Amino acid sequence: MSEVGTNCRQVLVVDDDVIMRELLPAILGIEGYEVQTVESGEAALALLDGGAEVDVILADLHMPGLQGAELVARLNAACAAETLLIGMSGSKPTAAEKGLFRAFLEKPFTAEDFTAAIQVAKKRVGEESAGGSAERVAAGNMAVLDEEIFKRLAAMLPLAQLRELYRITIEDVLRRVGRMRESLELRNGEETRAEAHAIKGGCGMVGACELGRLAAEIEGGSDPGNPPFADFDAACDRLQGMLDARF
Repeated sequence: MSEVGTNCRQVLVVDDDVIMRELLPAILGIEGYEVQTVESGEAALALLDGGAEVDVILADLHMPGLQGAELVARLNAACAAETLLIGMSGSKPTAAEKGLFRAFLEKPFTAEDFTAAIQVAKKRVGEESAGGSAERVAAGNMAVLDEEIFKRLAAMLPLAQLRELYRITIEDVLRRVGRMRESLELRNGEETRAEAHAIKGGCGMVGACELGRLAAEIEGGSDPGNPPFADFDAACDRLQGMLDARF
């Protein structure tokens, strides 16, 4: 198995097709991947909320229940920033559908195709981390929204779905900030950093730069006795105001 594959061994397959849930663990297992399978987006989220750690999520594009942009948004909010989200489908996807994922596979595919998709996904993560142009808050020169990421999402998603994606993101941030406050009161620094890490990952996917920066500060352990929780509320308000003007 390639070095990239070795670094991404834990795979979660999300597919309502029982054949795929039987076949993929066998095919990928030969190459050394450790594969779990679930039958729906809802089941995947339950597994992640239960603390499961995965390196790669391989999700079918069309399933009953959660699917498409909503599924991608919720998976990104639930998993670690480093988790690679790869899509798959037995039918030809549109450009917008492919763009929801960091890489995409058309069925049938081989284990070698899967490893190549991981390489594509990692490259895209690197490009996203390199950044792009961003809007600035005049006071403090702080990035609020990455313009390139917003434009890419706007080109891929209908307006209603794009608005819903950012609504989910902001709600998730506020929920996790509440958990961080509780963790801090219990002096559970590990849980606080885990929530901050999740915020950083989700916000990075939608270009919410200011929120991502605040989360990175907490994850890095800067000033642990006085984390900038209040700044999250203000940052959410700034992002929401910017989005309201656009929508």
